[in-house]
Amino acid sequence: MPRPQLTADEVGHVRKRLTAHALDLYLQEGLDAVSLRRLADAAGTSHTLPYRYFANKEAVLVALRVECTERFERFVRGREKAAAAPLLRIRQIATAYVAYVEAHPGEYQMIFAMGQPSPAQYPELLAARQGLFDHAVEVIQQAIDLGQLQGDALELAHLFWVSLHGLITLHVAGQLVHGRKLGELVEPLVQRMLTGAPTAGAPGKRRKAA
Repeated sequence: MPRPQLTADEVGHVRKRLTAHALDLYLQEGLDAVSLRRLADAAGTSHTLPYRYFANKEAVLVALRVECTERFERFVRGREKAAAAPLLRIRQIATAYVAYVEAHPGEYQMIFAMGQPSPAQYPELLAARQGLFDHAVEVIQQAIDLGQLQGDALELAHLFWVSLHGLITLHVAGQLVHGRKLGELVEPLVQRMLTGAPTAGAPGKRRKAA
């Protein structure tokens, strides 16, 4: 007898379950551990079942990146107070970015790992990545409309994004070794982006030459 056709919801449910197992494999053993065979073993299914939902390993990794991105957005939005003033919301978003990375560095690396294909190749992944970015553009535009910021909202969002992710990437790579830690740099970075001025009372010490 032919296998009964699954509904779209049932297919989505199985893909989600398999993706969750793939995430566990990645977080526990690293990216090399993620394979369709290991995924089947982790899920307790036949080795052929994952192939019904994922064409290959790259498809699994795309699903993983979508899942991690959606978790990232839920985390950030959960730390933001929608009724707060726009400039405060920008700070809350930045702080939430950092809190997420400190709590889930592996998931952050999965989302933004160097060497992965462009998200533009995968509509579902691009849509997931676009959601939080578009939200940041919206909040920045509100600040511009109130006269609290000047410039183009999309350009400013890119500058915030590049600056913040650059800082976070150095932190995750263990490269912040010159006298300041991640938590000490977020507020000065955001302050300078918002006003062009250093935070009040920020230390102005210059290291002596060796």
